[in-house]
Amino acid sequence: MNNAYRTFKTAALGAAGIAATLMLSGCVSPPNNDRTDIREAGDGFPALDSNWYDGGRFVKPQNILRIREGQTKDQVRQLIGNPHFSEGFFGVREWNYVFNLYTGEVGGNYITCQYQVEFDRDMALESSRWRDAQCPDLLLPIERQEELNGEKLILSGDVLFDFDSDQLSLEGKRALDRVTQAIQDGFESPELLIVGYTDRFGNDAYNLGLSQSRTLTVADYLAGKGMRRDDMRTAGLGSLDPVVECPGATPTRSVTDCLRPNRRVEITVIERAL
Repeated sequence: MNNAYRTFKTAALGAAGIAATLMLSGCVSPPNNDRTDIREAGDGFPALDSNWYDGGRFVKPQNILRIREGQTKDQVRQLIGNPHFSEGFFGVREWNYVFNLYTGEVGGNYITCQYQVEFDRDMALESSRWRDAQCPDLLLPIERQEELNGEKLILSGDVLFDFDSDQLSLEGKRALDRVTQAIQDGFESPELLIVGYTDRFGNDAYNLGLSQSRTLTVADYLAGKGMRRDDMRTAGLGSLDPVVECPGATPTRSVTDCLRPNRRVEITVIERAL
């Protein structure tokens, strides 16, 4: 075996090893599968039948809800896995997924949803989006109650905001977009009362402050979507008016899960008298 052949064989084996490693980590495309061939025109999502799996993959909804701006690709991968489509080689700034989400109906019905995350130039998560509007509705349902001359919209504080923060999550922003649309569709001159609540754990003064700052964040976001800020009032009530009572003196996982309905934001909307 001459030296030239040895050099060629070593290089070929090395390239094959690198390609295999990249394939296992989800960083390389299957042969003859170009991104432009799987992209559907119009909405920026790939064709559903071009993903690597037969249908979608079931995922824990709480893992999707933990997707946050600024996360690295490794952090995204730890939460929701490798992308489900051929995304190319290095420097890819878009990952696409196909998830199956249960509808909560009797019989274990589910829907298949396409989900996309985008990264900035530094490969930090910049945004995410769904192909179908019904998919984020399953992650953050909005409870609606009729009120005199209006209605009350109730949203989970755990999903609206990052943990122990007044910063809106990606799915929280999407939920408030739906709130905005519902108010604009249902009222001509709406007035809003936005009230925030926490659970009973923690310092009372801190809980009051956090609940108030969260309501201000909600009001500012709705104003940014075209609603009149002058028509909104806000109040943070901390742990007052709990929806549920759960035994337990320490914030164990089971107790905090039980208390989740108390951590909420309520938006009461009425028609302004002219």
